Amino acid sequence: MRMGIWLRCKKAIRNAKFSHKIFAAFFLTSSITIIPLGIYSYHQAKANLLYQEKQSIKEQIWQANTMLNNQLTQYQTVISSLLYNNQIMQCLNTEGISYFDQYLMFENTLEPTIDSIISSHANIFLVKIYTDNETLKGHSKYLYPLENLTDYQKENGRLPMVYKITDNKLAAVCQFPPGGKDLTNILYIEFRVFDTLGLMLKDGARVILSDAEGVPVYASAGTEEFSGYEAAETFDKVTLQGVPYYLFVNEIPETGWRSFCFVPVNNLDVHDPGILRATFLHLILAAVLCLLMSSILCRWLIGPLQNLRKSIHRVEEGDFTIEVSSESEDEIGQLTNAFGAMTGKLNVLVNEVYRSQIIQKEAEFKMLQAQLNPHFLYNTLSFINWSALKAGEKEIAKISRDISSFYRTALNSGRAVTTVEEELLNAKSYISIQLALHSNGFDVEYEIEEECRPCEVICNVLQPLIENALEHGIDKKREGRGRLSITAKMRGNSLVLAVADNGPGFGRKVDEEIMKKDSKGYGLKNVNDRIRIYYGEEYGLSINSEEGKDTRIEIMVPITKNKAFQTPNRN
Repeated sequence: MRMGIWLRCKKAIRNAKFSHKIFAAFFLTSSITIIPLGIYSYHQAKANLLYQEKQSIKEQIWQANTMLNNQLTQYQTVISSLLYNNQIMQCLNTEGISYFDQYLMFENTLEPTIDSIISSHANIFLVKIYTDNETLKGHSKYLYPLENLTDYQKENGRLPMVYKITDNKLAAVCQFPPGGKDLTNILYIEFRVFDTLGLMLKDGARVILSDAEGVPVYASAGTEEFSGYEAAETFDKVTLQGVPYYLFVNEIPETGWRSFCFVPVNNLDVHDPGILRATFLHLILAAVLCLLMSSILCRWLIGPLQNLRKSIHRVEEGDFTIEVSSESEDEIGQLTNAFGAMTGKLNVLVNEVYRSQIIQKEAEFKMLQAQLNPHFLYNTLSFINWSALKAGEKEIAKISRDISSFYRTALNSGRAVTTVEEELLNAKSYISIQLALHSNGFDVEYEIEEECRPCEVICNVLQPLIENALEHGIDKKREGRGRLSITAKMRGNSLVLAVADNGPGFGRKVDEEIMKKDSKGYGLKNVNDRIRIYYGEEYGLSINSEEGKDTRIEIMVPITKNKAFQTPNRN
């Protein structure tokens, strides 16, 4: 089944017009190039949008990290203002100070100082000072026992600056004062970082903040699998809990931290229908342009071949007078010029053959004229005429007289050229005989311009036309009376003789067949060939006939008058 379909497709392609094959080849070649370009353009546009989206998110995350760094800078200033405040240091040193004086210091110095710092920074949640001094415990809202601070590791009896982020709060813990030998007082302060982290955590993102040693300071839920702190770079693609993420890495100079922000890949997938629509429209436009250009190129390339094909068809129909040439020097131009040269040679050969045939027929006609003894023929017909008159047979006498006149004008004393007047006498004699044979079954009309009568024309050209009008026109008429019309007129520099009938007519194809059909006698084709050979290719017969209408056949020859012409007695 498949093989049969394939064979039918091959046959259809093989039998298709060459112009269609060229057009399909152009279009397919263009499409094979355009479609990959369109697909590439689509993916390239998506890649560009993805890159722009990455850059946009990178910029947003960088801005969030910059905000965090600025906040840490401010927080570091606040912490320093507390750690290096002499009044707070004096309040924590209680040696030799009475309880009442301590109360006054806490009431007038410690608490107002810390209250002032907290009120001037809205992002401070709380401030605590953990101490091991038993005399200070419980004397101020900011003082707490040191043993309550249990979540921080102390190294060598000291506690360096430590940061932690829990519940979107940044907690800073440091020994008070910094660099002290004994761990007696510790400053604990909490800051707001919710807004900054919120910029990093939106749309399902994940965040890790690590210190300079790579220890996480903050890790959002779902980032426990990540471990590549040192080798991580921006735009790396990582997977957390089976979900792909793009990684964005930033430095926080104030603390030496590194920010690792994980943005889901789905957030960056570009599904803009405008890209697909624009690509599709561009492909349609490109396809239309390909169709247009393929059509133009196909016409440009196939045009000379089509012209050559038309010329070949005209030669097939027998028109060897066509001139075929091309100014192009390509293969088609060379083929066209070669065909034109061949047609010219064929035209010469055909004309030579036609001439030889006409000469042969003329020779046969002259031989017939020579074989006939005009005097014997005329005397015999004259005897028949007088015998018929003597016997009272007027019809026989008339026919014998018409036959005598027909042969006298047809033989024309062996000359090839006669006058229109003599040709009309020959036609009238022939028509008179045909009227007798048709029992006067048709009417005859003559429309002859007087200046046409002395004009010369080759002999025996009207009789074949009249015979054709009777055979193909009047004899085939089914209704009404037949009508035969003979005209002779001047048309410019040409003489036009015409024979018309009111028969059923015939179409163009029959017209062409009649002009090409060979005849045993002097048919229309023979008359046309004789006129063209004698006068030139621009002269000859023309047929005007349509089915159901009158038929008119014209003879056109140049005007040449006989100077010795004398108007005979037409009676």
